[in-house]
Parts: sequence; structure tokens; C-alpha cells
Amino acid sequence: MRLSSGMLGLVLCVWLACATGCERIDAPAQSEALLQAELAKGPSFIRGDPRLSVAHAGIRRLEFPKVAGPGRSFRERIATDGNGRYSIQPLDAQDAASAEWESFELVQRAREGFLFRYRDFLVRDPRLFVRNWRTTDQGRMVVVAGRSCALHRVERTEGEPIVFELSIDADTGLVLASQELDAGGQLVSAMTYETIRLDPDLGAVAWHAPANEELVLDPSSASLGEAIGAQALQPRLLPGGYGPLSAATVGDGRGARWLMLTYSDGIEPLFFFQALAEGSQGVAPHSEARLGRVPAAASSVVVFEIGAATAIQGKVDGFDLMVIGKAPQAELLDLIESSLP
Repeated sequence: MRLSSGMLGLVLCVWLACATGCERIDAPAQSEALLQAELAKGPSFIRGDPRLSVAHAGIRRLEFPKVAGPGRSFRERIATDGNGRYSIQPLDAQDAASAEWESFELVQRAREGFLFRYRDFLVRDPRLFVRNWRTTDQGRMVVVAGRSCALHRVERTEGEPIVFELSIDADTGLVLASQELDAGGQLVSAMTYETIRLDPDLGAVAWHAPANEELVLDPSSASLGEAIGAQALQPRLLPGGYGPLSAATVGDGRGARWLMLTYSDGIEPLFFFQALAEGSQGVAPHSEARLGRVPAAASSVVVFEIGAATAIQGKVDGFDLMVIGKAPQAELLDLIESSLP
């Protein structure tokens, strides 16, 4: 479904609010002993994000076959300092007109934090990963950007089938190439390092600086409503295999703030947003009209695609809500309905 420029702008502003990280909470899963046993025998990428602990710089090619324009295939430069700082900057796109590339580049730079945290393959919660995914060592090595890499296949066993094919650097654990395939075996996305240096000169790197006024909430709090000083909706029916990761309030760049609840199946993130009214914790003043409050009888939503993700945005029973994730439309609609009081 095609969006108006105003609605699309709102969606992008709120989605960009995901750009900073949040604290995780443990999802109920296996016993700690069983989890640790699974982690110990599994590949290194299950146990953490080596991008944050291995200083490196390189150029990567990214492909998204379902995306039109310069975002279909482009290159970017990545740098990390091994202590949590990072930078990703777009370089060029294949067959892109100058004006198209300039617009695309601006969006990429604005989404730098989100892209680093949520675009690449990453195990976001080991418990959920062990429950929902199966990893197979392919038993052979390949060379990527001059580095020896082990091949791994990661398949989702809960919900709609998704497959990741990974090339893992044998020495650092960095994912130097990845392909995501959908249930039909079609390519959804691909990332490949063309060059990489493990002793980079980082003196001139402009590190990412978050600017979304994020306020991390205690996910163990008995009531998020008490934490934000307002009624907080919390979905009770999640897509199969998903569990909670984090909670925060974020600004959308237009003066409004949103409650952001993040869920995951261990790899894929799913975001639930609720617009907050004036007076909620950390919320800048704004009118009910700006939030789009409407009577329950006028409830409506719009469903559309953002790349491989499905987004649903609208006003439901007087609440301004949005959900974004790689899950079937029906399950995302059930999630929204289950959040209502």
C-alpha cells in the first residue's frame, strides 16, 4: 500500500528512533546450565558481537533484491575501535543517478545507529536463539577479503522458515559475508566484505553519536505505566518464538515521544511503538491533536512493506500505535489487538 508523504515521514522518524541500544531482559527459556552447554559447543557468533570487541575497518557490499533504487546494491565503509564505538558511511551505489544517491546517502547517514544495531546478522538473545534456531557447520572454508572463513548455515525452526548462510572469520569471529534466504530460497539480503584491516588508522573516523533522547526503562519493573507516568500498552500475543528484549522511550525528531518495546526470536528484532501523551516521563509538551488521538469508532491502520519488514501504523481505540518486524501481517495485527486494555 502506498503511503502519503506525511505518514511515511512519521514512520521513518519513529523507526529511526530505534537507533540506540537498550538493556536486554532474559526471556524465559531453558535452564541456565543447558543454555551454557549449548553456547559452549556452538560457534563464537552465538556468544556476542565481535564487531564491538574487534577493532577493524573495511569496505562492504550490500544487496537487497526486493528494494528499488540505489538501496538495491551499494557499498559502505565500516570502522569499529574494539571498545564499542563504530561508524558506517555509504560510499556508492551501482547504476544510481546523482540525485537518487544524494537522497539515499542522507537517509543512510541519519539511520547509522539503527543500521549498525539491527541490519547485520546478530544473535540478540542467546536463549531465544537456542530455542528457535539451528546452526550447522558446513565443514569447509572459504576466503573472503583475503581472510580464511568457516561456513555456517543458520535455520529458523520456529515460525516461517528463514535461512542465513554465514562466512565467519576463523581468527576474529567476525561475520565477513552473509546471505539471508526466505522460505522459498530467494535472496532477501547479502553482505560481503571486499576489504578488511585489523590494524586500522582510526584517527579520522567520525564515530556515531546517538541523538534520539532515549530513556531506557527498567524492563523488570512491575508496571511500565508507573515508570512512564501513563498507561502503557504491552502486547500479550507475540509471533511464534518471540520474547521481550527491552523497553525505552524515544523521541521521533518531531517533538513527540514514544514508548518503544523491542522483541526478538533470538536474531530478528520486532518493534512496538506507542505514542505518549503530554506529562509522561521524559515527554516534551505537545497536543493531543499532534498525537492523532481519535475516538475508538474511527480506528484504522495502514499495512505496508519496508524492505523485507512489514509495518502497521494507525490509531486503534484512541492509541497511536506502530509495529515493525519480519513477521506475517496477521500475527502483527494480533500483536496490536492483544496490547489493548
